[in-house]
Amino acid sequence: MLVAISDAEFRQLRDAIRARFGIFYDDTKQFLLQSRLQTRLVKRSLGDFNQYYRFLMTHPQREDEWDVLACVLSNNETYFFRERAQLDVLTTEVIEEVLQGGDGNLRVWSAGCASGEEAFSLAITLVESRRLRPSQIHIIASDISPRAIEKCVAGLYRELSFRATPPEMIQKYFEPFAQGFMIKNEIKRMVEFARINLMDAQNVARRGRVDAIFCRNVLIYFDKATQKKVVEGFAKALRPGGYLFLGHAESIMRLTDLYRPVVTPTAIYYRLKTDAH
Repeated sequence: MLVAISDAEFRQLRDAIRARFGIFYDDTKQFLLQSRLQTRLVKRSLGDFNQYYRFLMTHPQREDEWDVLACVLSNNETYFFRERAQLDVLTTEVIEEVLQGGDGNLRVWSAGCASGEEAFSLAITLVESRRLRPSQIHIIASDISPRAIEKCVAGLYRELSFRATPPEMIQKYFEPFAQGFMIKNEIKRMVEFARINLMDAQNVARRGRVDAIFCRNVLIYFDKATQKKVVEGFAKALRPGGYLFLGHAESIMRLTDLYRPVVTPTAIYYRLKTDAH
């Protein structure tokens, strides 16, 4: 039986989730949150959502429950080589700057990487460019969901993840395994996996300095105040003039003046202003 959620219960849970993860459920998504939390009430043998809220706030096992919630509330839908035009910017502008003015090493952070397709797409794109050796490339792949990070580490993917991947790329960088394909170790070694909450400013700052951050289709789950906090946190992790890549439906133009947009015929991205720090 579906347990009803009152307006007051919805608001207190919604606000607690926003404070913890940044994910925001507006008033039109009350039923969505209710349905996603139903199984947690059953698992914890709780009678209503007020009891569940108290569990999250005071129970000795509350941190374990928050970890589960990070998985329940995350949308991990992605695939390899999504919005590829942005990936190609790495092989032109970003690499060129690293070769000309940096130490020869490229650091890229895939934030909100879900099950890892984006991070591995970045690694493959950079290897294919043949402009840097694998030892010069370091990719950080992070997500808030423990389950998502486990999938990244496993590196096993099924057919749906390859809907934008040329067959020759699958053959070159993956090995057949069970019901799908496993990423080859030569690519996996280029990626460091970490569980990072983008609301944790100190942990975000510890990522720096990176040359580029990919955080695509993550901000759409945050309200404006949280979006501003996150992108300004990214500014502390980026080197001066570093690159920020967002989803095609996301914009930070009215959130902060720390970045300037770059618009090309095939891609839109942002550069941190050199005087932003």
